[in-house]
Amino acid sequence: MKNYTLQKSCDVLAAYDVVVVGGGTAGVIAAIAAANEGASAAIIEQFGALGGSSTGALVTPTMSTHVDGAPMNSYIVTALDRRAAERGAMVQRGVSRYYDPILLPVVLEEMAIEAGVALYLYTDLIEVVKEGNRITGVFVSDKSGVHVIEGKTFIDCTGDGDLSVMAGAAYTKGNPKTGKNQPISLRYMVSGVDMQAFHETAPDSISYWDGGCYAACTTQNPRTSVERIMAEARDAGDLIPEDLAYWQVFTLPNRPDTLACNCPEIFDRVDGTSAADLTNAQISGKQSAMRQLAFYKKYFKGFDKAYISGFASMVGIRESREIATDRILTIAEAKRYAKFDDAVAQTNYPVDIHGFGDEFTNQHVEGIENEKPYFEIPFGSLVVRDVDNLFVAGRCIGCDFFVQAAIRIIPTVRATGEAAGIAAAICAKEGMTAHEVDGVRVHDTMVERGAAFDVR
Repeated sequence: MKNYTLQKSCDVLAAYDVVVVGGGTAGVIAAIAAANEGASAAIIEQFGALGGSSTGALVTPTMSTHVDGAPMNSYIVTALDRRAAERGAMVQRGVSRYYDPILLPVVLEEMAIEAGVALYLYTDLIEVVKEGNRITGVFVSDKSGVHVIEGKTFIDCTGDGDLSVMAGAAYTKGNPKTGKNQPISLRYMVSGVDMQAFHETAPDSISYWDGGCYAACTTQNPRTSVERIMAEARDAGDLIPEDLAYWQVFTLPNRPDTLACNCPEIFDRVDGTSAADLTNAQISGKQSAMRQLAFYKKYFKGFDKAYISGFASMVGIRESREIATDRILTIAEAKRYAKFDDAVAQTNYPVDIHGFGDEFTNQHVEGIENEKPYFEIPFGSLVVRDVDNLFVAGRCIGCDFFVQAAIRIIPTVRATGEAAGIAAAICAKEGMTAHEVDGVRVHDTMVERGAAFDVR
């Protein structure tokens, strides 16, 4: 195989106290939190909008942490939800919040700019600059060329731990029993739906937790009306078995004729760090969506005029890398409802491992009797072990594969972003390393700013 060496002189484009790589679910909250603490902050984002999975991947519900009162553990999210509701971009049903993926980026961009965050959209991370164990800058590429953005402290919000790995951090990846990552999805939206007629088709398939979700998941024993219809379609050759393994659709705020589909799921070639697998997901996912649309039109009421109004620009990744941090949260700790003085998030979301057949797992942990029924994420799970000025936030924080399946939901991911942003600002302003930051101080700052936590 041929090998080439690229040598290029790059100018320093800008320098900041805190540089956040990835402007997604955790990243935008992290940057705002850092800016609110008086740090100059920037977001480097590969796509043309903020929000990540919530916007580009069409993950429209936040789900629930299953903690009493559903505290968001983030003061910034409280402000975000208020503004999003005012703009028609969010509606709350039960304990879940649903976002409009078209309008949510508008709200996020407004909040980031008002906080003083510099935005570098359409900008890709390509390499890091290090001096010893410190990152001093990152090489980025955009339409204008290759540049360096310098920083005092960095936060990896790429979802896959890209910045951490480039900086030399260790990581784990995939189910330790199989080596395989969780299935991935390519979501899509269907518009032109007569929702009342559709509901008549599937009245017993609406989700138990609120009025915004219809779900089916069966391959052998159909129970609900949708599952029976899907089994009939499979037997007729209009669906394939994988279509029945996981099917879920959500209603959207401000779009009364639209469903956001949390499917199709892809069970093979599921490495979120592989461009080839991501490419396959986009191609095969679209083909599956077209098959499913034809199924809706043939078998469901209300879809006569339905059409696909959008495919996700981002592939939905549930799990890829878990970065090695100062503190690794384990499923054993979750099972005993572990609490920490430096907690940055609280959750009792089930261990939700997607898969086909026996791989599928969805169960709540069972903690110690008389304990508050949730576990907490310690601050140390955000401090990258092998680098002196790097934090990680989002679904790739320091934890094992099994507990990652419970902490990867949007509310928890956002809370880790807020904590990382506060901690990064402390580092930059006070000249300490990430390992020297007091996690209790970070927790207390979150609470002082208005973040709601359940009282133990």
